[in-house]
Amino acid sequence: MNWKSISLVVLSLGVFTACSDDDGGSTNENEVITTVVLRFAPTSGSAVTATFNDPDGDGGAAPTIDPVSLTPGNYTLTVQFQNRLVTPPEEITEEVSEEHDVHLLLFTGSAVVGPATTNTIGPLTQSYADADGNGLPVGLTDNIVASAGTGLLTVTLRHMPPEEPPVKSSSTVMDVKTGGVESIGGSTDAQVNFTVTVQ
Repeated sequence: MNWKSISLVVLSLGVFTACSDDDGGSTNENEVITTVVLRFAPTSGSAVTATFNDPDGDGGAAPTIDPVSLTPGNYTLTVQFQNRLVTPPEEITEEVSEEHDVHLLLFTGSAVVGPATTNTIGPLTQSYADADGNGLPVGLTDNIVASAGTGLLTVTLRHMPPEEPPVKSSSTVMDVKTGGVESIGGSTDAQVNFTVTVQ
């Protein structure tokens, strides 16, 4: 089964269309992402979560976006995607994980020092802690070193279809670093801005 990239416009009301499959020209109903959860688990102590949530979907109330508030230290970051328009909530993360070779999470913004940014200083230093079957990063699990400061963390879920030559390659993250998210192939499934404070 081939996976087709479905273009996503990040709506102000926060409902995201995720990936659908293309089977001989007939497209299945699109998944919906209403919720993005960041979970920062320290080496000791309780985890910190920050959530983007638009549970009533497009046309409803404005979404809520939690700030990211951390203390300095080392964290394991996990990212979760859900559709909360259904009960129980649908775990879109499972689809991203299963199709890891055609998905890539990117962490950019003024708060991030990492492989997809040109920043030399920022409160969050990010590195990938997972990989797909080709050894390329996915980003559902990441290493974070937090130091005092503030900034903006932009989390982008990018769909990278397996074309020839492959859209997702060893240079993809570096291409984002030099040209931004829109400079690479594929399309954006979700993009959320979180404010970050580490103190």
